[in-house]
Amino acid sequence: MTVRRKRQHQIALRLNDRELRHLNRQSNLSGLSREGYIRALIMGTELHPRPCTHHADLLRKVAGLCNNANQLAHRANSTGVAGQESVDRMTALAAEVYRIVKENW
Repeated sequence: MTVRRKRQHQIALRLNDRELRHLNRQSNLSGLSREGYIRALIMGTELHPRPCTHHADLLRKVAGLCNNANQLAHRANSTGVAGQESVDRMTALAAEVYRIVKENW
């Protein structure tokens, strides 16, 4: 029994060393295989480098900051006063996010 491929057409492509290095670098940056990268270019897909690994950590910290801000706003609305501990925690988290952004960008 033969397996039918979705893509039945094959194109041989010859590249020089410089072109191959460039293709490898661009496909690695995008997170796609060379084949997938070329396919995306042919289809006109706008390609972007994949996010750095530290982006996930930054997003978690920003989400934590937003959660703290929401809790602080909720407490301030219900009691009319925000606790100093909450303000300090949010300030420390904002400083940490700022430090990470400054170091990595």
